[in-house]
Amino acid sequence: MEFRTLQYFLAVAREENMTAAARILHISQPALSYQIKELEEELQTQLFIRSGRRLVLSEDGLFLKSRAEEILSLCEKTKEDLVSGTSDIYGDIYIGAAESRGMETVAKVVTSVRREHPNIRFHFHSGNLDDVYERLSRGVLDFAVLLEPVSYSNFESIVLPGADRMGIVIRRDHPLAEKKEVCAEDLYDLPLFLSSRTNMPEKVFADMMHMPRERLKVAGTGNLPMNLGIMAEQGAGGFVSLEGLVSTGPDSPLVFLPFSPAIERRLLFVWKQSRPFSKAAALFLERVSEVIVQTRTDR
Repeated sequence: MEFRTLQYFLAVAREENMTAAARILHISQPALSYQIKELEEELQTQLFIRSGRRLVLSEDGLFLKSRAEEILSLCEKTKEDLVSGTSDIYGDIYIGAAESRGMETVAKVVTSVRREHPNIRFHFHSGNLDDVYERLSRGVLDFAVLLEPVSYSNFESIVLPGADRMGIVIRRDHPLAEKKEVCAEDLYDLPLFLSSRTNMPEKVFADMMHMPRERLKVAGTGNLPMNLGIMAEQGAGGFVSLEGLVSTGPDSPLVFLPFSPAIERRLLFVWKQSRPFSKAAALFLERVSEVIVQTRTDR
């Protein structure tokens, strides 16, 4: 499977038409058809299904499209990392990021690095834990900022300063909203929405709250705090959240109630062991480490 063949495949997938793709690629339509046929024979699968005048990706075609985009992106990233200027460091840094106020530390380092090296660019990807780890393993991401706990032995990590309180977001007119904090008994039989990005499946959450599993009523899950906040706003239930992910100010119809006893989640800055870094990525890791050391010294 050649690099050029993947580019041809992605062009056909994007245009959904062999002739249009050939025109963009500046090759003949028969030559492009032959390349796609050769690719299908090599992979022993059908990548496109004809639907009228359109070429629609098959299930295997959709899988290859996802992988091909990552492969080409990684190749481009590698080329950028190897090209170095004479007077400045530049390149792209890819970070998988949890949604947390703890990202402020990373943001401060980004600001500082960009001030000194404006040709360094940062790209953030948000996803669930498994997705981010897979991208880290394949080298698509340089770093990740994840909520503890993490237990993958082939990664290194350092703890970022601070921690986020956990609690529930609920309508301001709900009876529980009169409380300043909520305990496990307050959650009995209350419909709850859990975030798939907080590494907090049902059993882990029930154990953490010391509540009987049968009293936990999960109404659903989601990966975007805004959408889960809307569920809470419409009275569908409470949204288990870190503090600060959705608006709960005086003008908001929602309130945040921390758990009692208090539960806090720390953030970890994670990277793959023995990973060779670009100059830009190595500089960024050095600066993050310096900020963390300085924070601990100041305490």
